Amino acid sequence: MNLGGVYMEGVSRRQLFRLSAEHRLVNDVDRWMEYHDARNETAHTYDENTAEDVFETAQKFLIDAQKLLQAIEANND
Repeated sequence: MNLGGVYMEGVSRRQLFRLSAEHRLVNDVDRWMEYHDARNETAHTYDENTAEDVFETAQKFLIDAQKLLQAIEANND
C-alpha cells in the first residue's frame, strides 16, 4: 500500500483510514469504516432494506471520495 510516498504492507483498513486522516486525506475514520462495512453488506445480503441503506451510504461515499481525490491531487502538485 502506498500512502504519501510511504509503502506499507500488512496495514488494516482502520489503520489505513487513520493514517489517511493523519495525512489530512480524509476527515472521519469511522465514516470510511462505514463505507467499507456497507460494501461488505452488498456482497452478502439481498434484503431490500439493506440495499436502500447501502444506496444512501453510497451517495455519501461519492462526496467523500471526490474530496479524497481532490486532497490526493493537491498533495501531488
